[in-house]
Amino acid sequence: MRKEFRVNQEKETALIFKLSNELYENNVNAWNTVIVSVSGDYSCIVGQILRHSLSHEGEICDGFSVDVPYPDETWDERYLSELDALFDLYKYKLEGKNVLLVEAGVIRGSNYKFMIEHLRGVLGITQKIQTLALYENSGSKFKSDFVGEYYDDETQDLTFWWEQYNNHWR
Repeated sequence: MRKEFRVNQEKETALIFKLSNELYENNVNAWNTVIVSVSGDYSCIVGQILRHSLSHEGEICDGFSVDVPYPDETWDERYLSELDALFDLYKYKLEGKNVLLVEAGVIRGSNYKFMIEHLRGVLGITQKIQTLALYENSGSKFKSDFVGEYYDDETQDLTFWWEQYNNHWR
């Protein structure tokens, strides 16, 4: 049985600001990047704080959120049409800017992998796409560009201070 790896509010906030500093040092800011919070119900806190902390000369970083399938779901027509519609709606925000996909927790990285392939292959996004994970499973097949901290999903159950029971996680 896995042991709960509980992330309290202070740790979450500290890691977000650590990543914010790393992003800024790598010239990622509001002038050149749009933040896409992947799985908004888990990642919007990370995305929102990053959007503000990456402000540059008074400009807050553009961004939006997209829902993705839970582990017991698949990329069906509902999720695909929402993804396509959001990127079509916000394509003006992407003009001349890179994309930073943000997740609170990357377990396998399958949503990142799928999204990048879809954004490039189907939607024709040509600009740089980078990925950020506040927490990433050390066994994830996908490796994010920016990681706050690693954990082991085999032995640890990543749980945030704000989480409530979700029957999609079994």
